[in-house]
Amino acid sequence: MLLTSNTCNFVVNFPKMTSDFKGKAIVLMGVSGAGKSTIGQMLGRAVHGRFLDADDYHSEANKEKMKNGIPLSEEDRVPWLEALRNTLRRGLVDNETLVLACSALQKRYREILRSADPNYEPGSYASIVKFVLLDVGAEVLAARLVKRAAEGKHFMSAKLLQTQLDLLQIDEAEGILTVDATLDPEDIVKTILTFVI
Repeated sequence: MLLTSNTCNFVVNFPKMTSDFKGKAIVLMGVSGAGKSTIGQMLGRAVHGRFLDADDYHSEANKEKMKNGIPLSEEDRVPWLEALRNTLRRGLVDNETLVLACSALQKRYREILRSADPNYEPGSYASIVKFVLLDVGAEVLAARLVKRAAEGKHFMSAKLLQTQLDLLQIDEAEGILTVDATLDPEDIVKTILTFVI
């Protein structure tokens, strides 16, 4: 299926879905400050689905590291991603519609989440778990993180922004929808609904 958008300047070619499950999962991905939680809550309501915030699944040790500006290691990330995968799988098996806000910055992390689909074949990208990148420039992200920290709304230090930007890895073959996250939140949700649901 080939899709284009006026609010997105690219073409999306979603891999054919091979799962027998009626549940679906949409992962809103991107660096901290991209708007994943805000858009995720709105999208969850719009699809009458369950919203999950990956931050709620971090261990206290992970949160403390990020609060102190220490990047997470693979040993920190993998158990967190596996817990998210297991939560998604339970929802998919129960035919739920799930919206997950998760950084999912690297392809190998997304592969863990895609495997929530019990029928997923690694590397095929044909999964009922779909990804949407909320794309925002570094200056806007930095301003958002400073504001959020001043309001005491998040544990992650703004010092980690560049680390996250450096980790962000997108492969066009994955069919990830990229949306300009500086748009009005309602317009972002409408775009996602048009292309992913």
